[in-house]
Amino acid sequence: MTRTFGAHLAVSAAEAGSRTALVFEDRTWTYAQLDLAVRRTVARLDKYGVRKGDRVVMQGAARPEALITLFAVTRMGAVLVPLHPQVTEGELGVVCEETAPCAVVGDSTFPEGTGNRLAWEDLHVDDEVSAPAVGEPPAGSDIAIIAFTSGTSGRPKGVALTHDNLYWSMVNGLSRLPVGQDDTALVSTPLAHVAVLGGLPQYTWARRGTVILAPRFEPDLFIDLVRDHRVTCAFAVPAMSALLARHPRFGGGELDTLRWILSGGSPAQTATREQFRARGVGVVNSYGLTETAAGVTYSAADDPAASTGSPVPQVELRVVDGTGAPAGAGSPGEIWVRAPSVADVYWTAAGTVPVTDGEGWFHTGDRGLFDAEGRLSVVGRLKDTIITGGENIDPAEVENALADFPGAVEVAVSGAPDPVWGEVVTAFLVTATGTPTLDEVRAHLDGRLARHKWPRRLCVVPALPRGATGKLQRARLTTLLDN
Repeated sequence: MTRTFGAHLAVSAAEAGSRTALVFEDRTWTYAQLDLAVRRTVARLDKYGVRKGDRVVMQGAARPEALITLFAVTRMGAVLVPLHPQVTEGELGVVCEETAPCAVVGDSTFPEGTGNRLAWEDLHVDDEVSAPAVGEPPAGSDIAIIAFTSGTSGRPKGVALTHDNLYWSMVNGLSRLPVGQDDTALVSTPLAHVAVLGGLPQYTWARRGTVILAPRFEPDLFIDLVRDHRVTCAFAVPAMSALLARHPRFGGGELDTLRWILSGGSPAQTATREQFRARGVGVVNSYGLTETAAGVTYSAADDPAASTGSPVPQVELRVVDGTGAPAGAGSPGEIWVRAPSVADVYWTAAGTVPVTDGEGWFHTGDRGLFDAEGRLSVVGRLKDTIITGGENIDPAEVENALADFPGAVEVAVSGAPDPVWGEVVTAFLVTATGTPTLDEVRAHLDGRLARHKWPRRLCVVPALPRGATGKLQRARLTTLLDN
């Protein structure tokens, strides 16, 4: 496998050009047609002055032109900076300040930015323009993508992912995921998500399967696409999986071709995973971050444990205590990762900042633990730990125990300031019907959790605060208490 990002697409075009590569609404591209579109876009980018090493900021709209631009920019040795389609003027300004792009690509609703502003129509024209001969191909150590993390506070960080990082991410995924040329994968997350840049669609194209691109995520649309295109696998963050599992059409025959879903961002909660397994759909939990270029651990699709599985062969993973010493099995600590898929630096206007320590370890800030079989469970963020009356409580443990609370659609747990206890465990529930009481919630936990882990406060809310990629913004939960 050639290490340049996107090389698998060109190889498949040459060797299996007639196979279907991409479907979007009523349009279909074979591998040969998709590669031709990439080559034409390379020519257009060259015409507009994009050169090797230049940064190109792109709105991460869920449309085929964005995927074609991703491959074209990286093929010519330039650097793609993908953003969520709902990026604001202020967020765009930060990214442009950090990356100094030579061009900003988007649609008619894309905010004005610095540098050349190119509409999709400027780059994607079905004419006979031929691509110029690309000079020396990018090296493995060259940056291919700068992916900005979707932090809940503070200035976002641009993770500089090299061609090598993305190559090893593909090796990671293909070593564990059962993707083959007969698979049809559904992508319904924003294209700026690392799970798209280095995840399931790339694995599918490497195996010469078919990718179905959804313009957005809606449960009804998701089920329609699975039915109409006989989708066999899909990526979903836990919030998506939970909505699907509770949908009235979930139990029908329209999902019969779906063999497994890949859960990223955080593990699918136990209740959701059980519903999918009862439906005959396996759930592959994974652990990965933007800095690791997608997954570094994967569970088996039929594994009943609530873990993210074991590290892939190319990945070293530690769980360490406060001194940096390895924690024993069953003991929580910070997760450290060392692997060729881990980025070396964050990109900033003032220069690059190391991602890893002097020995190459990335300190993730996530809390996890290994079980006796070496499987990793992620139990939260270090800064999210609730300390109440001197006891440490992981919010994820309480959330998992409440996931099957009657009528609950979504569950989140956080610590709320308290003058006596320091913090008190606080549950936030989105319910389908009714307004439960705190006593009912605590009764549900009786026998499941130690009493000191039970919520002392309950807040029933219409929705949980989530970021652009669907990740829970835990830091914003306590602001709901004032509403």
